[in-house]
Order: sequence, then C-alpha cells, then structure tokens
Amino acid sequence: MKIPLRDNAVIAVIGGGPSGAAFAIRLLRKATEIGKKIDVIIFEGKDFKIHYNQCVGVLSPPLMDILEKELLVELPPSLYKRSIHGYRLHGGNKEVLLFDRGTSGMTITVRRVEFDRFLLDTALNLGARLIRSRVINIEFFQPEEKNGEVRIYSESGYTKADCVVGAFGLDSTLLSVLENVTKKSKKPYKRPKKMLKTFITKFHADPVFLRKYVGNIIYAYLKPPEIPRIEFAAISPKGDHIIINIAGEKVTSLDMDMFLSLKDVKEHLPSFNPSDLSYFEGRFPTSPSKNPYGDRYVCVGDVTGWMRPFKGKGINVAITTGMRAADAIIEGGIGNDSFSKYEESCKELLDDYIYGAFVRFLCIKASRLFVGRMIQMSLINPIIYDALFDSVSGHRPYKEIIKSLIKPELASKEIISFIKKLLRGKRKMGEIKIRNLARHDIEAIVKIDEKITGRPHEAYWTGKISKYLASEPGACLAAEIEGKVVGFVLGDIRGWEYAVPTCGWLDVIGVDVEYQGMGIGKKLIEALFSFFKKSGIENVVTMVNWNEADLIDYFRSQGFERGEYINMIKKL
Repeated sequence: MKIPLRDNAVIAVIGGGPSGAAFAIRLLRKATEIGKKIDVIIFEGKDFKIHYNQCVGVLSPPLMDILEKELLVELPPSLYKRSIHGYRLHGGNKEVLLFDRGTSGMTITVRRVEFDRFLLDTALNLGARLIRSRVINIEFFQPEEKNGEVRIYSESGYTKADCVVGAFGLDSTLLSVLENVTKKSKKPYKRPKKMLKTFITKFHADPVFLRKYVGNIIYAYLKPPEIPRIEFAAISPKGDHIIINIAGEKVTSLDMDMFLSLKDVKEHLPSFNPSDLSYFEGRFPTSPSKNPYGDRYVCVGDVTGWMRPFKGKGINVAITTGMRAADAIIEGGIGNDSFSKYEESCKELLDDYIYGAFVRFLCIKASRLFVGRMIQMSLINPIIYDALFDSVSGHRPYKEIIKSLIKPELASKEIISFIKKLLRGKRKMGEIKIRNLARHDIEAIVKIDEKITGRPHEAYWTGKISKYLASEPGACLAAEIEGKVVGFVLGDIRGWEYAVPTCGWLDVIGVDVEYQGMGIGKKLIEALFSFFKKSGIENVVTMVNWNEADLIDYFRSQGFERGEYINMIKKL
C-alpha cells in the first residue's frame, strides 16, 4: 500500500542505539531540507551514561565516511580510544599478521556507551524527543479504524504515531511483540532463525602494558581447536583496557574461561584473578529476518538480520539501514511500497549474507584444512593476503572477496603450487648443508632471487655479495642440498648505525621457492646466530617493511621482537 508522509507526522522509534539514532538524524535533516515538519519520538529504556552495550565497538571503513558525508556527523576525537593498524589472525594451527595496504580508511575502537550516547544526543539536538521507557506492546489499526494509526504502549504510558521503526536489536520481548502484532498480515515479520551467542569481558591495563603486549592490533581467532564451541574470538585494545569477546552458536561462559587460559591469549593480558572478572552475554543474528517491513512499520539494524558472519559490522549495518529507511520514508512515505524500495537499497547487505554464509560454512566444517591453507598461501600471495585482511576487518564485502579469489590465474597457480608440495613431500630430501658463501655462488643466488621476484638482478647481487664478503665473510652463508644452493643469508657486524651499538645485522635472507617450508631458513639463521655469538655479539638487528606481514611473522618465529625505532619518509 502507498501511504504518503503527512505534515506533522509522528514517527516512533523503538530503540535509541545507533540504528534508531541514525534513522532519526537522517529523517530530521531530510525533512528540514524539504520543509516538512515531523515529530520523531525515541523510546529507549537504557541510560547510555551507565548501561553496558554488548558490542566490542570497532568502527571499520567505510563507516567514518558514511558518518561524515551522509549522516553529516563528525565524531569528536574524545570518542577515539585507539586506532587499529592490523589484525593477527589465528586459524588452522597457523597465524599471520594482516595489515591494510593504506587505501581503505581508518579503523578505530570506541567505548560503545559513549558512541551511542553521542549519536542519541545528536538526534535530540535536531529535535527528536526521548521517552526513557521500555515498550511493551504495539497496536496497528486499519485505515478505516482511527485513520490507520499505530499505538505504542510503554511502561510509562502510550503514544499514537503514524509509523513505528523497530530499532530494538534482538530484544526477545519486542521481537515477540512484532511477530504477534503482524501475524495476521499477508507478510508477517519473522525474527532471524540463526543467531550466535557472545560473551564479553574487560581487562584494565596501564599504557606501558598495552603498548608492549597488545599495541594497535586486534588478535582474531577462528575456531580455536582447544575450544570447539568457539567460532570466533578476538582481543581488542581500547584506550585504557582490553576487550575479549567470543562467539558461537552453543558457546557458554565456560568457553570464555577456557579461552582466557590459553597460552597465546594470556600473553596479551595482565595478570588476573578469574573470580574478579565479569562476563556480559549477548547475541547477534547470522541469518536475515522475514518481512522486516510493512504498512506503517519498518525494521533497522539487528532486527533485520542483515549481518555478515564473523566480522558482523553491526554498527555499520545499524547506521546504513537506519539512513536507508529514513530515505525511503522521505521519498515514498510509510507504506509497504516505499519500504520495499528500502530493502532494494540494502541489497548489498543481503547479498553479502549469502556469500558470508558460504565462507562461514568452510571455516566451521573445514577450519584446519581451509583456514590453515589460506593463511599459509597468504604469506606468498598478495591476493589471498588481502582477502584474509578484508574478511577479518570487514573492509570489503564477501562477494568482492570471493570474486577476487576465483580468478583462473590464481587458481591454476595455487593448484600447481599444491602439486609441487605433494611431490616434494613424497621425495626424500637430502641433507641440508650450511657453509660459507663464496663468489661462485652469485649465479645461484641470482636465480633464487629471480624465482622470488620474477626479475633478474644480476648486477645488483654481484655488487652486494662482493661488498658483504669483503666486510664480514663469516656472516655470509649458503644452504646446499645435494650440491645445489637452495638458500642464502647475508649478515654483517657494525655499530652505531641509527644510533644502535655494535651488533649483528641480518640484512638479507632468501630460500628457493621450491624448497620453502623445509626449515632451510631456520638453519641459516641458526648458523648466523652461532657466528655472531662466537664473535661476542649479544644482539641481532634486522629491518622489514611494516606491511610485509609474512616477514614479520617469520622473524618473530625466529625470536625477533619489535625494536624501538621507526623510519620516517617525506616525499619531495
């Protein structure tokens, strides 16, 4: 039915979180632009000054652009608790450090109660009215009855409205109310069938601990094998504390106990007494609801179920659906016809659910094989690396991610790589011999480098190796198998470079791509460390590009830790 939006219409919003507030902000701004008066009433039982919101509070791209350019809201810097630079993904007994290539925008963490209060205050400043009361029932009337008005009953009374907006998340009472009041309509509302339970806890930590043991990284865990009920878990840094969350269909608080006891997790947490911790339980949908709109009602946020698995991007979905619903009312009114266009405007969210459900299935049913293999391949394949980053961070829709992975050239390359790995596994590998590098090895090193980079650099390596052999020949080593050079390392001993006292430098290491994963690099580094120790060296330094996550992971596995210096560059 087409129901035009009349002047002085009353729109009741049940829920003052991000979806309800975003709806009110957008609707009031758009109404002002077209010169229409609208009375927006927000029902919210929580007081965001004291209540805890069951959400980690990560704002990922393109949310900041949406807030500023579409909702015309600029977050005050005081809301920013920490900028997130990357994600360390654990899965399938593998791990990888994932960083953005610098093109996606800023990811920040916020304290949800402060963020929610700011958005709600913005809506109130634009003219929305707040009723601090919990809604307990709704009545819809036909056009011949009371002109088709909606009546909303709350703990403090009842209100008449032209249209009601469901922005109440997964509140079971209100979901039942909406299902009951629409059950006699042609398209009754049905809540999302599938949901994940979540548990959240918080650790306070001083700035030194946060900087040293957590940093600006979110640590993500997919299906930890020790705790099969956990599908996804994360350690997220805030301003002065750390948020831990776990999620799964059948997860319990006991799973949180077990997760906090894992060695990899405890490394990022301050010492604690388990009996002092408080857990907060929540849920989020993993399947869409049915008929989330009709004549004189529309749902936004979690009520729609239009979320993506794992990285739900709940705040993004809340803001987006709130704005699109407001646009539909301004452009087409408050009837089913108008809201069907609202659903079309959110098609990318529904599409992403289908693709995301497929990814979630793979991660759950074949986590060790699928996730572990993907992480392993990401260390040498930038397409897979970016796909993993975007999946964990939520920077790109799953539809785009999957399309980037099904390119024929990528598939053929990985199949060939997999076959080679199988063949290597079946053949008996000769003994790995580590010896001093010599000038006659230059040709072999040029070939190894060409396999890795795809280009020959003969002049570069001839000059570089000659320089290192002249400076510190004992720190220049080659790895041989059956007389073939399959790897090399170039090191040096020097002092006061970058104000660093005399120490050993690991400058270059390379392993033939056909022999990677066989422990050759580890043997080269161990031999280099042995030389440094015999030379009286106590510390070894290396430098790596911060975006080269595979190298960072590799060097950390060899005992390296992040140093105190960063390089700074100015483009002229």
